Amino acid sequence: MSTEKKKIMPDIIRIKLNSKKIEREVVNSEHSLKFYAGRALSSKIIADEVPPLSDPLGPENKLIFACGFLSGTTAPNSGRISIGAKSPLTKGIKESNVGGRTPALLVRNNIRALVLEEQSPDWVIIKVSEGNVEILDGKKYTGLNNYELTKNILDEYGSRVGAFTIGTGGELQFANSSIASIDMEGFPSRHAGRGGLGSVMGSKKVKAIIVIPPSKSLMEYADQKGFKLVASPWFKDLNLENKETKHVFGTPGCLLGMNEMHGLPTQNYRRGQFKDADKIGGEAVHELILKNKGKYGLACSPSCAIQCSNMILDSEGNHITSSFEYETIGLLGSNLLISDLEKIAMMDKLCDDFGIDTIETGSALGVLMDAGKIEWGDADRCIELINGLKDKKPESMDLGLGVYELGMKIGHPRIPHVKHQAFPSYEPRSLKAPSITFITGPMGADHTAGDVSGENPNKSEGKVAISKEKQIHTMIVDSFGICYFVGANVENTAKMSKLVTARYGEIWEKDTDGWIDWAKKCILMERDFNVAAGLAATDTLPKFMLEEKLEEAPFRWDFDPEEISHYWDDFK
Repeated sequence: MSTEKKKIMPDIIRIKLNSKKIEREVVNSEHSLKFYAGRALSSKIIADEVPPLSDPLGPENKLIFACGFLSGTTAPNSGRISIGAKSPLTKGIKESNVGGRTPALLVRNNIRALVLEEQSPDWVIIKVSEGNVEILDGKKYTGLNNYELTKNILDEYGSRVGAFTIGTGGELQFANSSIASIDMEGFPSRHAGRGGLGSVMGSKKVKAIIVIPPSKSLMEYADQKGFKLVASPWFKDLNLENKETKHVFGTPGCLLGMNEMHGLPTQNYRRGQFKDADKIGGEAVHELILKNKGKYGLACSPSCAIQCSNMILDSEGNHITSSFEYETIGLLGSNLLISDLEKIAMMDKLCDDFGIDTIETGSALGVLMDAGKIEWGDADRCIELINGLKDKKPESMDLGLGVYELGMKIGHPRIPHVKHQAFPSYEPRSLKAPSITFITGPMGADHTAGDVSGENPNKSEGKVAISKEKQIHTMIVDSFGICYFVGANVENTAKMSKLVTARYGEIWEKDTDGWIDWAKKCILMERDFNVAAGLAATDTLPKFMLEEKLEEAPFRWDFDPEEISHYWDDFK
């Protein structure tokens, strides 16, 4: 049987929200998008079909939910999806990827991507079932935040369904709003947080995308036996490697190491070390989990081999939050001089519920503290402000602006951002390789575009090349639907190349160099869209970071501008 007859390649579904038309594109060996998936697919559609100068919240923008080449398969950590659009925060091309149960369910419904086009005049939900897509009335769900919304969806459609949802942050089109994905335990704790993509979903009046497990998976392999020969040992190796590290301590396990390297954002990036780091690090999080009988070592999505997620409960056994991550703890903790883990977890829960990015929110609160609007370390006031979003309190609503617009509104000069997007939990003056990713990557200040925080920090020599290589291989893992925790590198690109051939057939066969060249072209495509949108191909750090060293260490920005100016030379 040929791969065409077996429908090896999942379909692309275009949803015309104004006209209520649903168009199915059957992807075959002749289709122009056959070699695009995940981040590459969302960026390709934006670059080709969205006017660069269009309004991100207008009808010309498109919101793409793009599964990777390997999403939903038995490849390790292959439960990711890339969500892309022109960003209302950066005004450039944006991809934010997320796990949860929903991406794999889309692929099992034989869908590679959902493309939301136009704008609905009324609130709707989108339902995917047995490979078919419907647009349904969503009015009854409006005004609900993510936890109540998710409970209603699971009660109505079944406990095993997946969903992408927005809280009222997305409805209000906040620039820092996120898109939630239901996790494996049924909570809306996985978030595509960066870039304000929840506001794009809100602008289209789509409250939720509900994906029902098909009665039988519609996904096919060209060579399932060959696929298992590569996937199974890779899964076992990753599981063993992480059994005593990420499995136990999760991403917070890196916090003390970051602190030691002066890389932990502290007091609005005045310092890179926090005196109470031991109270909020991975060991402290693990102790809190054990004390309150929470959970650790959870999978963020099907086929996860690393299992670094967790569940935080209070002393009464009530759920506070899930997937309590390093980035969240850094921005809502050390950045604000807050060391009470349960209060940081509560802020995380409120952000997830309302549907706003914890990184952007923590950074905005840091600017408010730096400007004297909130006392440093005042966790209760931070909780009060975030909670006030539910009642649209004027003093709280500014949190939805994003850190750059908030800083400009109050006239405060110390705004930690690139492309108007808040820095993640990495101090750029000491962690030199990530800082290059922030200023050169088309996504702005986004560590997931090429995380190289552990690559001999504090020294600038060689970091431009390291960041460049990591960005290229991250484009590959993002487009394959693989979590970058497996390692974005040449070795794993070779494994994924074998897997994608076994998944789709010989017409997909590329060697490692072929995928690297392909990834470079995809990154250039993103860069060129940004330039056409009026953004710089290469940015710089905020003025205060260029002029100041860290308060507790001699680290400063010391790159040769000439080296950075040639960053794009060998991408061609």
